[in-house]
Amino acid sequence: MRALFVVAAVAALALVASADLELKVDAKTNLTNADADFKFRFTNTLPLTLGAVNLFAWSSVSVDAQASEKAKADANALVSLGFLPGLVNSPFAVLVYGKGSAAVSVNINTFFTDLLAGKLEAAVSAGVVGMAALGMREVDKDGKDVGGLVTLRGVCFGKTVTGDDGNITAYTADISPAGVSSVTVTYITSKRAGIIEYGRTPISPNTFEMVIEVKGFRLSDEKNHVRMYFGLLTASGKGGIEGETQMVHAEGMDIYAGVSKYAVISGKRKEVSINMKAEAAGVGLDDWTTSNIKVAFGGKIDTKIATVDFPAGATDFVYDPAVGAGKDIYQAGASAVALSFLVALISVLVLLF
Repeated sequence: MRALFVVAAVAALALVASADLELKVDAKTNLTNADADFKFRFTNTLPLTLGAVNLFAWSSVSVDAQASEKAKADANALVSLGFLPGLVNSPFAVLVYGKGSAAVSVNINTFFTDLLAGKLEAAVSAGVVGMAALGMREVDKDGKDVGGLVTLRGVCFGKTVTGDDGNITAYTADISPAGVSSVTVTYITSKRAGIIEYGRTPISPNTFEMVIEVKGFRLSDEKNHVRMYFGLLTASGKGGIEGETQMVHAEGMDIYAGVSKYAVISGKRKEVSINMKAEAAGVGLDDWTTSNIKVAFGGKIDTKIATVDFPAGATDFVYDPAVGAGKDIYQAGASAVALSFLVALISVLVLLF
């Protein structure tokens, strides 16, 4: 049994074991609606390099190679790409959704090569969402900025890590921005639904997690706090805001880029404050990138800003925004219960805040 998504052959990259990143599913908790909502089951992952940009491609479909033609015609398909931080781009994740036989047989390499040229295959044009981690800054108790924006950019090299007997695959890298001891950016995919111990992150076969771990953010006053900024993008002309997500309704399937109400701070899951700006002010795309995006997505893109305020004094935390399809993973994650009680969008993409 294998996914129908065709992945072009590339040079094999050895999976790297990591003592710092353990991808274990928490056996004591589960997602309350996992079986009902998270139905994409056949997945592929692939590290890629386009020029000097390190990428992580992922696909997930709802049928396997033995399915009938009728089943293929009704199948749902997802393809996603994560950019690791670079000198000119922030960590960025894009998710594209399609339906039918043509969508589930899209070639990943061809798809992203065409996308760089401003093309988008019709089979996967039903829903497109994206998200970038723009940066973070210190904010005082009155909400006023203290110091400048710390952007999440820099030179890094990714490594692949697996866990849960091969059910979970991640692509991770570390950077050291000014004013912070370290920032780890990790893209996580899974073949099953659950909650992993790293960051208490809810995962499923139809979500692409971008987990950000910050260590040693230097606050000038322990009464101040860290505010992180995320740019959310929809590109189908059908987008809207629902709660903390930028949402596309496509052919009966919801596609979203969302931020979570929770972070892990000092090993404990705590609530954070979310604010979604309905205006696109403060988010920019360079002219060349904007031109290609508009061509690829039919001339319709829509960007928003989500701000996440962490508790006062918190300098170390793990946070997990995601792009996904179907049920919002964070609605399920927020209702997690103990089992004992209940059995290249473009390589030069620049998002400036």
